[in-house]
Amino acid sequence: MDKADHIKYQSGGDYAGAEELIYKEWSYLEQNRENFESDNIKGLALSGGGIRSASFNLGVLQALASQSKLEKFDYLSTVSGGGYLGGALSWLWSGLWREKGQQGPVFGVKAGDFPFATQGYKFSGSETEKESNHQHASLLRHLRQHGKYLTPGNGINALSLFSIIFRGIVMGFITLLVAATFTFSLLYSMDLLSTTQATSHRLVMLALLLLVAYLVVHGLYMFAIARNKYSKDSESSYRTRRRFEKLLPVFLPWIFILISIATVHWFVIRLNELESLPQIGSISAAIGALLGSIYKESRFEKILKFIPHKAKPFLGLIFMVFGIYVLADYIVFKLIIGVGDLHLVYSVGAFLVLILLARFLPINNISIHRYYRDRLMETFMPDVDKVLAGQPAFEAVKANETGIDKLGLGENNQAPYHLFNANVILVESRISKFRGRGGDNFILSPLYCGSNATGWRRTAEFCDGGITLPSAVAISGAAANPNSGVAGKGLTTNPLISILMSIFNLRLGYWASNPHDDFQPDQAKLPSYLKPGFWEVLFRNKMNEEASFVQLSDGGHFENLGLYELFRRRARFIVVSDAGADPDYQFGDLANAIEKARVDFGVSVDLGKEDLNALIPATKPGQTDMDYPLADKSYVVAEIEYSDRENSKGLLVYIKTTLSKNIGADIHGYKRVHPDFPDQSTADQFFDEVQFEAYRELGWQIALDMLEDDEVMKVFQ
Repeated sequence: MDKADHIKYQSGGDYAGAEELIYKEWSYLEQNRENFESDNIKGLALSGGGIRSASFNLGVLQALASQSKLEKFDYLSTVSGGGYLGGALSWLWSGLWREKGQQGPVFGVKAGDFPFATQGYKFSGSETEKESNHQHASLLRHLRQHGKYLTPGNGINALSLFSIIFRGIVMGFITLLVAATFTFSLLYSMDLLSTTQATSHRLVMLALLLLVAYLVVHGLYMFAIARNKYSKDSESSYRTRRRFEKLLPVFLPWIFILISIATVHWFVIRLNELESLPQIGSISAAIGALLGSIYKESRFEKILKFIPHKAKPFLGLIFMVFGIYVLADYIVFKLIIGVGDLHLVYSVGAFLVLILLARFLPINNISIHRYYRDRLMETFMPDVDKVLAGQPAFEAVKANETGIDKLGLGENNQAPYHLFNANVILVESRISKFRGRGGDNFILSPLYCGSNATGWRRTAEFCDGGITLPSAVAISGAAANPNSGVAGKGLTTNPLISILMSIFNLRLGYWASNPHDDFQPDQAKLPSYLKPGFWEVLFRNKMNEEASFVQLSDGGHFENLGLYELFRRRARFIVVSDAGADPDYQFGDLANAIEKARVDFGVSVDLGKEDLNALIPATKPGQTDMDYPLADKSYVVAEIEYSDRENSKGLLVYIKTTLSKNIGADIHGYKRVHPDFPDQSTADQFFDEVQFEAYRELGWQIALDMLEDDEVMKVFQ
């Protein structure tokens, strides 16, 4: 493969090591956008927040289009839920939904051709205008009516979602059970286990001998060092110490495994006369899976509140391993009674079949990711012809195979260049910055895909050109994933929780080829259920930038506002719409974005506590017409300073989903019925038409209010 298709990170280079990437983007924009100026970039950032973000940001973009301001933006940077809407717009702007040679509407960024219409655009005027209005209204109606995108109906419902989750759990359970049965069969064949209790003691003794052997060798070494305690510590002594310290974590797990197998075997031998032994194993495994998957927000939390929350993953893993051990030992025990020495043949055969299937089974196709991707695609990238014709559009055949490398900028409109932001999981990185953050910002765009950690590969070559538009949207919104969490924190970053999620393939994320030539020269190679899938559980040392396959998750696991890449490109004007859930107004996503931009790019944002206080609802003296607090405003304006350039300043407009005194009566009516609006839980991904419209209208009104600000309008002139 042509090495030129891969751009390596340049240590000490401009634009935080992405100079070559940025220049290629700008060369492309200069050819395809009118009046593009690399020193006067305008960027629009849409935050994460699921369907709430998509509906709120729809209102914001409608307002920008209605005032002919959307066409001014060079970049559209989206994260998670913001990418739902961004993906929908890129799909419609591209025109790829048409059949070859087909005539149809050309969607753009202005009031007259914005795909989802704009407020106040009446059904009047010429017949052509009426037809255009009707088409745009059809697309908007489709979004409103599909807010429950995970359970869209027409045969796909909540049971479908449960079935996909259950499938992953069953596959993981069978895989573990077959592997454990193979292990127990080997132990019986080697006479380390038998049908008597005495063999359990052998395993315990073997485990203790391993531990004693390690301690004796280590003790002798330390004694030799102590004899010359006043001498200078030599380099060889220091390096030998490090080797011992590395060996202990390798020895200890096997010691614990041997002891646990011995304990379970003793339990099986004592109770093998009970026909309920398989049920004991199954129930234990089920309890383990339940305990390991309980979150604080779960309804089961109250049932098991007597168990400390931090102990649940640990107890869950113990119960699950115990249950699988019991079942595996019981199966082998019965095989020995039934077929004698042939038990090893049966278990080896089953294990080989498992390995063969796992080796060729593509992991991305059997995880929840595929279900999530398809449902997003059907809602936000439907077969447009059917929608415009007023027909039910439950499928999205055309978008299904549309690669993001095909999303070129159109000749007839000023559509912005789209950056989908994801997170590449690097919890075992050799670089402390990536390891501490849990990952690095990974872009998916029409030209290149990648990150600082992996470099950037041309999109048409990345994963053999297999990253489609629906996949990019789903990857950027893969909120539930092992080894990752918002800004690199959260319960799903817990190793035990991550192990359980990985075993049962409970992930919305995506295994992709490493863009780097040195680690994955064959971009056509597919990730399998065996490797990197189950390999991730067994060997957790390959979740880094040197792996042949890297795991991509929600962009919010790195930075949830989409500001990072716009700051990297030194955008002079940025409008960022923050639609993430923040009921306590902690502004955590904003703080995270500013901190990372300061550390990585030397960017500072002049935004103080008083500025943010204006966004926090507070009861005002004399305010008697509302029974809940209101904010002074729903957006703030701040100055950006790029310290690596003289007099390089910019302007940041930060929009927040908050109720201010300028919001209309219809929104307040919805607020009275739903007190947690506009910060309803992100777990709610099942919007009805009324809820969708409330957030869309809120975004519309806030953006129109922003566009009356003189400081903001000066930038657009």
